[in-house]
Amino acid sequence: HANLSICSRPRDCSDIYASGQREDGIYSVFPTHLPTGFQVYCDMTTDGGGWTVIQRREDGSVNFFRGWDSYREGFGKITGEHWLGKSKSHEYLIHALTIQANYELRVDLEDFENSTAFAQYGTFGVGLFSVNPDDDGYPLTIADYSGTAGDSLLKHNGMKFTTKDQDNDHSENNCASFYHGAWWYRNCHTSNLNGQYLRGQHTSYADGIEWSSWTGWQYSLKFTEMKIRPTREENK
Repeated sequence: HANLSICSRPRDCSDIYASGQREDGIYSVFPTHLPTGFQVYCDMTTDGGGWTVIQRREDGSVNFFRGWDSYREGFGKITGEHWLGKSKSHEYLIHALTIQANYELRVDLEDFENSTAFAQYGTFGVGLFSVNPDDDGYPLTIADYSGTAGDSLLKHNGMKFTTKDQDNDHSENNCASFYHGAWWYRNCHTSNLNGQYLRGQHTSYADGIEWSSWTGWQYSLKFTEMKIRPTREENK
């Protein structure tokens, strides 16, 4: 009856994919540690499908220059620009998802010339080793890069999340305030996917939606999507 339980209480989009669903869209998932389910957007077509989307930028309609509570709660619409936040029972979802299995992260990027690139990381988690992840600042665990966009995230490994009103970075300044975003800043960043939607080349420095290894620090991307999936053991 294992398959039956997967169908009725899928822990993420990969379980839904395994049950036969192949359509991109909104589904309910039930992470192991949560009493109630919540809705996420599943990418069922990219690189074998089964991806749970945790962030998307696409048109500048949503303000991402927000404080700690807003990132914890989540914002936007899951069919459009959004950041996945908390469940109704107050667990932080990216944390709840990534502690239930070994997850990989895929970051899909597009510029305004319709060029696309991606970065994939074989290990991804938020607050994996934290007793109280909220007090601990939801530190990033990231490793094992592959892809076409270049790696702009490994330097952020181990960093806590910083927002304009909660400074957890290694800079004298608040990197979130300085670069108009919210991220696992160090001193300060090689990527800034929650930065301002500046529509391509910009004269300001590093405060747009940047993936520096692909487009540098003065090019704000058209589209970004961060998505996670349990590591497929057969690839090991």
